[in-house]
Amino acid sequence: MTLSDKSYYNRLCRNILADRFDWRKYCTPRLYFGREICVIPLHCSYGQIGYSIYFPYTNAPTLEFDWEMDNLTIDDENWKDYLDT
Repeated sequence: MTLSDKSYYNRLCRNILADRFDWRKYCTPRLYFGREICVIPLHCSYGQIGYSIYFPYTNAPTLEFDWEMDNLTIDDENWKDYLDT
């Protein structure tokens, strides 16, 4: 059974926010619930502040989680707002 895009992003976002997503595991492309994803750590001048998730070889939106601000976005938009549209 394949999840719809909205269901997939909803599950991924909720797992991230519940701290059930092991982002280190996906620093090289791997399958996550049947879709290939890859994580890039986000850095600033004083160290890592979060990570970005992208879907290689697709036009899928990029997710970013800034753990300093406790902010999760999909294509620079609040994840809940993005999924409601």
